[in-house]
Amino acid sequence: MPPIKTIEQHQYQRKIYTVSELNRRCKQTLEREFSTIWMEAEISNLAMPASGHWYFSLKDANAQVRCAMFKGANRSCKIPPEEGMKVLIRARVSLFEPRGEFQLIVEYLEPSGAGELQRQYEQLKAQLDSEGLFDAAHKKLIKQSNPRIGIVTSATGAAIHDVISVIGRRYPLQKLVIYPCLVQGNQAASQIIHQIKLAEQRNEVDLLLLVRGGGSIEDLWCFNDEALARVIYGCQLPIVTGIGHEVDFTIADYVSDLRAPTPSAAAEKTTPDQAEMMQQLEAIDLWLIQTIKTKLQNNAQKVDWLSRQLQNPIDAINSRNQQLTFLKHRATSSVKETLSDYNQRLYQIRSRLLQRDPSNIIKAAIEQRKNLKHRLILANEKIITENEKRLKELANHLNNISPLATLGRGYSLTRDKKGNILNNTKDINEGDTIITSLKIGAIESKVTKTHKENLITKTPNTLTN
Repeated sequence: MPPIKTIEQHQYQRKIYTVSELNRRCKQTLEREFSTIWMEAEISNLAMPASGHWYFSLKDANAQVRCAMFKGANRSCKIPPEEGMKVLIRARVSLFEPRGEFQLIVEYLEPSGAGELQRQYEQLKAQLDSEGLFDAAHKKLIKQSNPRIGIVTSATGAAIHDVISVIGRRYPLQKLVIYPCLVQGNQAASQIIHQIKLAEQRNEVDLLLLVRGGGSIEDLWCFNDEALARVIYGCQLPIVTGIGHEVDFTIADYVSDLRAPTPSAAAEKTTPDQAEMMQQLEAIDLWLIQTIKTKLQNNAQKVDWLSRQLQNPIDAINSRNQQLTFLKHRATSSVKETLSDYNQRLYQIRSRLLQRDPSNIIKAAIEQRKNLKHRLILANEKIITENEKRLKELANHLNNISPLATLGRGYSLTRDKKGNILNNTKDINEGDTIITSLKIGAIESKVTKTHKENLITKTPNTLTN
């Protein structure tokens, strides 16, 4: 028998989903249809675990939706969310698959209305900065020691208690004057201005602290008032602000002479620390004690040395007398030695003067002149005798070698008409005129004949022939 088919099997094939698949399909549909949305609502069920992620719900009068803002996104939030805070968010619509919970993944969060306030804040900040209200050159020097401090703040807020507590712990002797005023709301700025002007008019404090505890941008908005900024700038008293927490910056902080991150920090920056003062006093005390001990020791040594220098006046007089006698003897000996030296030098000078007496010098010069004259005469005579002797010797020698001496022995000297001595028949020709010098006189003759041989060695008979 064939199987029986149901009506459903004949009409369609059923699609069966798992829970995971269904959640995944819903998540994809939501993220596709609502990529990014803006929403304004109130925070509830806020949780900030150690992981750094924020989990909360956004609600209105009729409904609520769960939200998650992860650590990477919430780091950019200037103001952390609080329970009941109305906020403006930008988020992605999603679904948490493991539990099938519809949720928003928040990417940006700010207090509702904070965007417009932030714009006004930045605009006023830029305007005052361009006018020079923030210039460091205008800021007054803040000292840590101020005899009288004025505090402009709420008389019932936590800030005044923190400031008084810190100052009481650090320096209980500090004199304080409180100028109470509102620090939040529409009337706060005008009251703060009034109290600053009042403190300046009374001239009863040396410095003003303008402080307030933390809060939202709306709570701190009175400190962004333009009129207040100009009053702070023109105030003759130094003003230190301690408004909100470390991340909070107001216009009053920029225009004040010094900005502290908190009211307690403002109190610390303007009062001395009694513990540090005590340490300094103890150090000075130790230094003084050590200095006095050193002085006493030095003086004791000096007194001891002086006491050892003391002696009996009679002994001192005797010692001085002995010293005086010794010095007198030394002076006498010195004078004698000096006189002896002077006498000896005087004798030497006198001897030198006598030696240089002009009459003695003239006599010596005359005697020296006579001696030199006698020596000169003797020398001349000797030179003349020696020269005469030498002359005779040279004359004899010259006579011996002179041609005239040869002529005296019977020889003659023959020259041509030019005066050249003839000693060779080749130098003359027949018919030339020659001059023969004899011992006495000369003969001028004409050459009739020359001989090549020397006829002096021939005999007279040979010559005749």
